[in-house]
Amino acid sequence: MPSISTAWVSDTEVMESPADPPKGAPRLFGGFGIDSLAAGLFLLAGAIVFLSYAPFTYHIYLALHVTAAVIWVGGDITLTTLGIVFERRHEGDTLAALGRMGAWIGTRVYTPALFVVIGFGIALMHELHLDYGQFWVVFGLTGWAIAAIVGVGFVGPELGRIDEAARTHGPESEEVARRVKRLFAIFRFDTALLILIVLDMATRPSF
Repeated sequence: MPSISTAWVSDTEVMESPADPPKGAPRLFGGFGIDSLAAGLFLLAGAIVFLSYAPFTYHIYLALHVTAAVIWVGGDITLTTLGIVFERRHEGDTLAALGRMGAWIGTRVYTPALFVVIGFGIALMHELHLDYGQFWVVFGLTGWAIAAIVGVGFVGPELGRIDEAARTHGPESEEVARRVKRLFAIFRFDTALLILIVLDMATRPSF
């Protein structure tokens, strides 16, 4: 069974090497299948209809805020849960692939979602004339800032450092294994923080 560090490098090589396109359903724009495009169009049409018939601007802001939060938090929970499962099973190759895939989807999906969350969250605050000094608001904004710094400022650069460590010290070095383990530990605390933010926003505790 390959170790996490070995799998990290082997997975990198696989992702960087050209591969034959999979056989099956025809691929159209950007390699997407017809089913993916149809689902995307269905989602887009439904979203336009629902948002167009929203009774007030507040409901549009709320819908976009909640949708972005679902994408961000739900995706983070999924990655963290899979990481725990694969680590318990000692599936180093799968865990390494999951880490790299998390970085890929993080920059393309989760990072835009987290900025949509804060943008429409602030819009809701102004729409409802809420006080920024309330505990639940302060906690939510602070938690968002921490999660954003961890996701944007640490995870991406750390993946680069792991690749560099694998080339410098070897894929089976303790340095690589230590960094991979730390990365997934931070993922778990980040997920816990996001869930607490959701609970905070829903309950609006006052102290």
